[in-house]
Amino acid sequence: MSMKNNLAVYSDDEDSVSSNSEEQQPSASRDADYLPSTDSSTHKITEGKLNDLIRDLELLKNKAELLASRLQQWNLLNHTMKVTTFRTRNQEFGQFFKTIGYFTYCKNIDGLMDAMHMRHSPD
Repeated sequence: MSMKNNLAVYSDDEDSVSSNSEEQQPSASRDADYLPSTDSSTHKITEGKLNDLIRDLELLKNKAELLASRLQQWNLLNHTMKVTTFRTRNQEFGQFFKTIGYFTYCKNIDGLMDAMHMRHSPD
């Protein structure tokens, strides 16, 4: 059984399609040929970078945990990372907030800013 490799060529300036078999035309592109990296090491995501990504994407806690879990499954997280960090990351700052019903507010702004190593001037 013989299988032929059919290739359709589309032209931008014409509405026609030409077809050829087993024949490939040289590329008219002036871009350099793609050469894959020979570096076998994989870039692992650190906790800081993952936290930045989660903050940039404005992910809620459950979505952040899902993302971290998937990245861990795909072996893309740094080996020191623990996905459970994202379950408890808000506990560090929880002491500075109070919730009454559906309303949550910061009850100690100066303490929160100190914990986040940020300067705060209420003026």
